[in-house]
Amino acid sequence: MAENATHGFTRRSFIKGAAALTATGALVGCSPQAKNLEETDKKQEAPETQLYPGVCRGNCGGGCFLNVHVRDGQVVRTSARDMPNTEYNRICPRGLTHVGRMYSSERVLYPMKRVGERGSNDFERISWDEALDTIAEKWKSYREQFGPKSIMFFYGSGNYALYSGSCNAAGAVVRFENILGCTDAGLDVDVGTGYGASRAHGGADLGNELTDRKNAKTQILWGNNPAISLPHTLHFMMEAKENGTRLIVIDPVYNPNTAKADWWIPVKPGTDGALALGVLNVLIGNGWVDEDTLRSKTNCGLLIKEDGMYLRMSDLGVEPTEGDVDPLTGKPKVINSPAVWDEAASKAVAFSEAQKPALKNVAPIDGVVVQTVYENAMSYISAWTPEAASAVCGVSVEDIQELARVYHEDGPVTTEIMQGLNHYRNAHYTGWPVYLVGLLTGNAGKPGAAIGQSEEYLPQMLFSNIKGACYPVNSAGEAAPGISGHLDTTVFEEVFTTGKFKGEDYVVKSAYIHCSNPLVTMCSNDYTSRWIDALEFVVVADMCMTETCKYADIVLPAAHWFEQQDIGFLFSSHPYLLWQEKCVEPQGESKPDFQIFGDILDRLGLGEFWCTEDEYAETILDSEYWKSLDCTLENIKAKGAVRIYPEGDKLGSADPLPTETGRIQLYQEVAVPNNVATTDFDISKERGLHWETPVYVGEDREYRKTYPFSLLSEHMRTHTHTQWWECGYVREFEREPVVRINPDDAAELGIAEGDTVRLSNDNGYVVMKAAISAGLPRKMISSGRSWQKDDFIDGHFANLSSKDYNSMIANQAFNDVAVMIEKL
Repeated sequence: MAENATHGFTRRSFIKGAAALTATGALVGCSPQAKNLEETDKKQEAPETQLYPGVCRGNCGGGCFLNVHVRDGQVVRTSARDMPNTEYNRICPRGLTHVGRMYSSERVLYPMKRVGERGSNDFERISWDEALDTIAEKWKSYREQFGPKSIMFFYGSGNYALYSGSCNAAGAVVRFENILGCTDAGLDVDVGTGYGASRAHGGADLGNELTDRKNAKTQILWGNNPAISLPHTLHFMMEAKENGTRLIVIDPVYNPNTAKADWWIPVKPGTDGALALGVLNVLIGNGWVDEDTLRSKTNCGLLIKEDGMYLRMSDLGVEPTEGDVDPLTGKPKVINSPAVWDEAASKAVAFSEAQKPALKNVAPIDGVVVQTVYENAMSYISAWTPEAASAVCGVSVEDIQELARVYHEDGPVTTEIMQGLNHYRNAHYTGWPVYLVGLLTGNAGKPGAAIGQSEEYLPQMLFSNIKGACYPVNSAGEAAPGISGHLDTTVFEEVFTTGKFKGEDYVVKSAYIHCSNPLVTMCSNDYTSRWIDALEFVVVADMCMTETCKYADIVLPAAHWFEQQDIGFLFSSHPYLLWQEKCVEPQGESKPDFQIFGDILDRLGLGEFWCTEDEYAETILDSEYWKSLDCTLENIKAKGAVRIYPEGDKLGSADPLPTETGRIQLYQEVAVPNNVATTDFDISKERGLHWETPVYVGEDREYRKTYPFSLLSEHMRTHTHTQWWECGYVREFEREPVVRINPDDAAELGIAEGDTVRLSNDNGYVVMKAAISAGLPRKMISSGRSWQKDDFIDGHFANLSSKDYNSMIANQAFNDVAVMIEKL
């Protein structure tokens, strides 16, 4: 419901102020004149301004709660709105400039069809009926001829809302996919570090709520740049610092976070795993991870056979038993416990029964040669002395030793990790040792002790009624078919051009692109344009005419967030579900994505599976968890913000962990690739600790001899990925892309501020202007990766990165990029 707003600056206050200025001489020459005055019409009163609740919900993770100011049916500005806990009140440049987005010249205002070549931006206006009929006709034909998997749905993170957004497994977009029975496309981003870290903790949420930062004695930003990417979170860290909490920043670049730090640790790009292994070497070598911790908190006592598998009780003649039903398979779990050598009992027993698991020197058991997990891990960690780690990561031996001491003595320590570690091809190898540093020192699961990021979206994934909301049944009791397949971006071109995947028929003819701009945000613009060109029919729904829209056959105008109702559902920096009220009518002929989905399904004869927005929300919230918090659609609408946790600082859970043993893992016997293209991999590198330099920016790589500069893809204050690119306000502040370079490197290359330079490597090139920045180390350059093709003088920034993945994990490596730079 709208609220009336009052203005603090009235006509009367202006007159009084003017009179005061006149009295002091400030308006000399402007004194009132009585001559030659004509009577005018009475001054009209200013239109009434109404306030609506709004949610800023691009994937910066902030999810700021906003007042949307509306006058005469138009949004005129935004301001911060009170959260239930006003510590979470925030708004940043992106949230302040929504008016520029809504009324941008780049807005898509009506459906269009392509009449020129793809990428030419040659379109003509069509009606909604023609657009929807064309989509339905094409899709019906493809479904009949090739099956439902011939249509691919590709969605990104451009709108973290429940109805029209992309809320991972919980959003209405998933219901749409399941009704279509289509191919689901993997976004392949920001998953490498977490995939590796889960080897240590099994996928636990180890982040504490931001309000807990006050309880930390030390807070460490490791691969995290909140001053730019998450400004809504930084004040919690700064307030803790003002109250005595020490702030340490581990980052290659001297940036706004570093400027606020008590200690900056400049690590070489992509070498954080080597730093963590050096810290682990010091911790264990100094006895700072004691034997009791290793025996009772880790899987170090488990026994590994020569084939790399655990020695299990079935190997010793104990038959497996059945446990609880696995909700994923619907079948009872098989319990076949791993064995340890119990020094107290002098025999091998199930790990859960051991009083004192041996950590080393276990003799063959029933003729089976074994080693402990501890021995396996230490054989690797022992090689990473501070000297060896320093030679790779660039951090001094003394600083590696001091960082280890901090984790041991200066706790509780909160380690803030975001995507800085994630955008390299060695990300999953880095995630495991970095998380072990916090876990093995007890810096997780307690007030002030956490590691990772504030993942304030897990209840939405874990406790929502996703089955009921996303897997509907029609009036005849027939269930929606569910998705028919999944593809990662790395195989798109091959599958789309050959109609085969791993030797089997897999024909994809059409793609629907939602909440995403892959031609800019994915690695390798050339590759992305090729897989789009390989499709017969492409539909893109968006608010503005992005680079990807220009490659579509049909462009659909999506409504702005303030032009529809929705629920802000997934955010990483506050614990609330937020209500977005419809503030104004959609611009032009734009429609909410939720409505577009329903219109398409109606034309396909599948509309009975769809629902209303309220029905969807009520179903997704129909669980005991949400009921226990009184989190209902009615309350969300009435209160605007409803908390997703019980009151009090939410703490991550570190005991027990969701691993097989409930303990910290330093070894895993089974490794499952998160990459559909993988057919073979080296299991020996995946079971135990392993680290290697990034493929392109590693200083030991032959590639760096030709391309000596590592390239950092920066986030920007004014953009969230490519969102806000179309905003005129933003253009006044950041007019064009630039590449930043260290002054000594610039002088060596004869480059001055504002010079035109060319970045290039084996993948492609881009031309833009240079800016000099002393915050960058030698042989490292940086640039924002949020610009469209037409913004560059020539080439494309996204062409410098490679689409190739590590075989274990489909994870786009935006920062694993090395280039040469030359002045033009």
